[in-house]
Amino acid sequence: MSVPGVIATAGAAVIVLLVQTTLLPHVQPMIGVIPNLVLVLAVYLGLRHPGALGACAVFVLGYFLDTFAGTTLGFHTLGLVVVFAVAAALSGTVRSDGGGPLVVVVFAAGCLETLVSAGLFALELGGQAPWFDVLRYGMGQAAAAALLAPLVLRLVMAAERLLDVD
Repeated sequence: MSVPGVIATAGAAVIVLLVQTTLLPHVQPMIGVIPNLVLVLAVYLGLRHPGALGACAVFVLGYFLDTFAGTTLGFHTLGLVVVFAVAAALSGTVRSDGGGPLVVVVFAAGCLETLVSAGLFALELGGQAPWFDVLRYGMGQAAAAALLAPLVLRLVMAAERLLDVD
């Protein structure tokens, strides 16, 4: 990943984190979930930049999301790193330039992150997790993120075009 690519992705990440943690909570009463836009960035980084720099970026994004969202530290971080690893493994076979494949991959990644979060939630509560509620919310969050994935991808690509990233 080139320096302009890092700057473009970091700029898009700042915008996505701000939108997700400040604006989208106000939308939650209307749609029932807060879409995880950082998940889209984790999938994008896994598909387009599957190296160590992408993994570090996803870890930092997950940590910031845990910090800003007020959740238990590590829930989003671990889920996003697992999503990144799977996306990086699929990077040779899945297109990441938008459209249907990206939406499907983001939804599947959201489901995977939900399972990781549900497992961590169960460990934290000693196995007494309200599984149905956690899974229902996570699947709704994954669907909302998948629907917004093309918009987030356009934001990243616009930042890359602005900085003339190859």
